[in-house]
Amino acid sequence: METKYSSLKIIILTVIFGLGAGVVGQMLAAVYFLPQEIFISSEENRVKQIAIQTAENEKILEAERAISPAVLEIYLQKPTSHDPQNQIYLQKNRVALGTALTSDGWLVSYGANLADPKNNFVILTADQKIFSPKKIIFDEATETVFIKIDAENLAVPKLGTTENLSLGENVLIPESKQSFKTFQIADLAYEKANEPRDLLKSSEKFYKLILLDQNADAAEIGAPLGNLSGEITGLISGISPATVMPIDFWRNAFLDVLKEEKITRSFLGVHYINLSRAPGISDAFSQGKTSGALIWSDKNSKTSGVIRNSPAAVALLRDGDIILKINRDELNQKIDLSEIISEYSSGEKIQITFSRNGEEKTADVTLGEKL
Repeated sequence: METKYSSLKIIILTVIFGLGAGVVGQMLAAVYFLPQEIFISSEENRVKQIAIQTAENEKILEAERAISPAVLEIYLQKPTSHDPQNQIYLQKNRVALGTALTSDGWLVSYGANLADPKNNFVILTADQKIFSPKKIIFDEATETVFIKIDAENLAVPKLGTTENLSLGENVLIPESKQSFKTFQIADLAYEKANEPRDLLKSSEKFYKLILLDQNADAAEIGAPLGNLSGEITGLISGISPATVMPIDFWRNAFLDVLKEEKITRSFLGVHYINLSRAPGISDAFSQGKTSGALIWSDKNSKTSGVIRNSPAAVALLRDGDIILKINRDELNQKIDLSEIISEYSSGEKIQITFSRNGEEKTADVTLGEKL
């Protein structure tokens, strides 16, 4: 019996040493016989990755330092109280974030609720000072809101552009005045299209948004989107999914605010379906077109395709017409009707090329003024 167990032990030990020798042999072969370039290359790649990540992290920190002093918090004003604890503004009660645009107190945020006279708001600056708005100007085209407070020496960030943004790029939004989140850009031309009614657009509003790869929190509405150069490139406009109103759509509106303390935009006066983003419409409506703005009314929401007494109405445009060009600019998947109209000033004359019952026609239109 003992001899049998001894033999078994010998067999097991032999197998173990054999396996061990194989592993050791592979290691020795890797070290002495395989090309050293494999290990050198792997190490170089690892070092490069670490260097790239370190540089990226440093850029993020620099961008945060550039943007954070300009971040403002917006709260509903608290009623007078004899208890000091009830007077404190807590982050969980915040309704939006804002960004200082001028050192003397102009800031920008997002949402029509901030322009509602029924709501009384206060703004908290980075140094914890509290201000009430002195003037509020709402831009209906972008739903951004410009607020003036009696502040001085506010920190102001650099304003960038969306032209240089790219898919997958890292961007930042503040959770508060001190902390930031990192997002990636998922889409640079996102348009909400959950319901058919989402496809009916106004020639006086912007719909093309930047889509981020994560959701945002409700208290982050109006937060600035920053690139890694520390420039503001938009405002958080939606939370699920997180969307951004690009700065390119509201920068000129802010220049109007600075010059005249009001926003003036050109006015055409139609509601339409962008055919390049609405596949499936039959030829009876699309006239065989795959791009252009199909003028259309929505009976459910009582939305008219052509607004009464608008420049479009004066030009005798009507439901079913498909706008193909404004002057020489063709409507396509990259540029929408509202984007082209916004490039003109009120009072300017434009030529509209449109299709009616399959026949191309033109109409000369003098754009109105949308206040």
